[in-house]
Amino acid sequence: RHSAHPPSADAVQTAGAAMAGCAAGQLRGLKAAPQLNDRLVICVGFDEDKGRWLVEFEDGEQKAVKNDNLLTILEPGTVLRLERGCVAHVTVGRAAMLSQMDEEARQSLDADLACFAEKQDVRAELNIVEGWAQFSVVLRGVPEQVTESLDELGQLFGHYGMPFKPLSRRGSIAGGAGRSPSAADAEEAAEQEPEEIEVEGMKVSSMEKRDRRRPKVDRYGRVS
Repeated sequence: RHSAHPPSADAVQTAGAAMAGCAAGQLRGLKAAPQLNDRLVICVGFDEDKGRWLVEFEDGEQKAVKNDNLLTILEPGTVLRLERGCVAHVTVGRAAMLSQMDEEARQSLDADLACFAEKQDVRAELNIVEGWAQFSVVLRGVPEQVTESLDELGQLFGHYGMPFKPLSRRGSIAGGAGRSPSAADAEEAAEQEPEEIEVEGMKVSSMEKRDRRRPKVDRYGRVS
């Protein structure tokens, strides 16, 4: 399914059509295939006879997994890139927050989302799956435009009390959305190795001050 050629206009137009109405999840606790743990997937169906979810990875591969192996609550801003980057499935927050909005606020959100889509030249659709605790937004368009629109999407929902920073985890395709700095990243940045430079024929190391204040990082990995 991968190709060196960019997606065609027709592919961009149809990408993600099947993703609306599907929820994202994260694999966990797989013993037979531990390399798949933490991967993000789209849940495309449930086999009641076998008691297993049919999930789809970013490359289109599908796998049946038990309910216990699927984490259904994701961090707001989690991004799963699909269809060679033409689609971004973005977890926003609790579905209850949408249902609790008054009519005027909901109409305002819908209007703002439409303006956002027109400005960013992408398609944007609220994705509310019955029985799922969270809702998402499905973006589709040219991969570069989808990527560039992610930050503004988080700001848009911030106006309605649901701010997020786009996060990319293992499971998003190469060249997709960049990930936000995590707490581990901030710690690493604060403890970088000294840089060795040469001054007038002598090699010296540039060191950070030991009492340098480390950045504060909130639970979503945002550095303040």
